Order: sequence, then C-alpha cells, then structure tokens
Amino acid sequence: MAELIPLSLDLLLKRAFREYEREGKIFDLPKTKFFRGDPSLDTSVLFHGYTASTPIGPAAGPHDQMVQNIVLSWLAGSRIIELKTVQILDELKIPRPCIDMANVGYNVEWSQELKLDLSLREYVGAAMLIEILKASGLLGDEFPGSKRERIYDMSVGYNLEGISSPRVRQWIESMKDATAIVNELRGQLTPEFARYRALPFPARLSDTLTLSTFHGCPADEIER
Repeated sequence: MAELIPLSLDLLLKRAFREYEREGKIFDLPKTKFFRGDPSLDTSVLFHGYTASTPIGPAAGPHDQMVQNIVLSWLAGSRIIELKTVQILDELKIPRPCIDMANVGYNVEWSQELKLDLSLREYVGAAMLIEILKASGLLGDEFPGSKRERIYDMSVGYNLEGISSPRVRQWIESMKDATAIVNELRGQLTPEFARYRALPFPARLSDTLTLSTFHGCPADEIER
C-alpha cells in the first residue's frame, strides 16, 4: 500500500473554501449535514475539567489522524476528539492502514501510519483550520458559537517503555505547547488566506491523555 502523505494546510483551505462556495460542501460533507444543534438545548459535558459542547466524538483510529478527517468530525458534531494513538515505533513496515475493512476487519497491532512529527503537524493543522472556518463566517450565522467548544484528547501507547521514551515525551510536550508549529504553519498561509495569520490559534492543543494498551498488558505496568 502507498505511503500516507498529508496535504498542506493551504491546499486543504483552498479545497474547503472552493468546495463550499461551489457545491455547499466541505470535504464532501454537505452543509445540510453540519451539526448546528438547538441553541435552547444544553448538550455540554465536562471531560477532565473542560467543557465540550457535545458528548460525542471519534475514538482514536486511522480515521482521525489527518487534518481533513478531524475537521469533518468537528463539522458533524464531534466535540471530544480522541486523536490517533502515537507510539515510539513510527516506521514499521506493516499493512496500511492499520484497519482494513472489506468484508472482514483486520486490526494490525503496533500500527501507526504517520511519524510522530507528522502526527503533530496534522493535529495542529486541524485545530488551525477549524479556527479559520469559525472566523471566516463561511458556516453562516446559524452555526451557533455555543456549540463550538471542543476538546482534543491525546492517545499514546502501547507500553511504558515507549511512552517514557524521549521522543514520545517530547511529542507530548509539543502538544501542550505547539507554538513553534503554529507559527510555522501560520507563516505558510498564502496571500489568499493571509488575513487569518493573526488569529489566536491555540498553542496548548491538548493536556488530556488517554492511555492505549494491548490486550493482556500487565496491570502493574498500566498503573506505572
């Protein structure tokens, strides 16, 4: 299977804006399917001390590691987004993606489609694209601000040694302060989207974390 190669943030922005203007869609999702909620109905929940405006969202998997997929999830109403699990072994030669679903589903353990640095850029890019959509007014006045609060939840695995390694520890710290990546991507916005460069993009992308382990992982290792 071909290697998974992310698209640039600028290219994804161009597609999102052009597609919405011409077809009323963003990444093939029709605007009639965008989650708008009922302003009179409070669907918010607390998650690790933070407020999410809905209690739903994708679990970590190959479907929520790319910018466009995370944005699609948000447009459809997900507000607690458990990002794709990262691990120290990010250059394995195994079937891609990790879940192949035709008639039978196969899950390949120790799977990771993107390297750690690319995962970081995808998660930051997704957060930035969502902020740009919110600021652009493209979604219309009927897209309620009270339904926008969202939480990005990190997921790491799959054993204590890997999670404790310097590379994964640095990745976690970069999710807690992604200023460098935010500024890099901010500077890459072309003149067409230059007006969004000054937006207060979130640098603290996440400080919550879900632990992913294998079946049979020793309880004492999980505790440590």
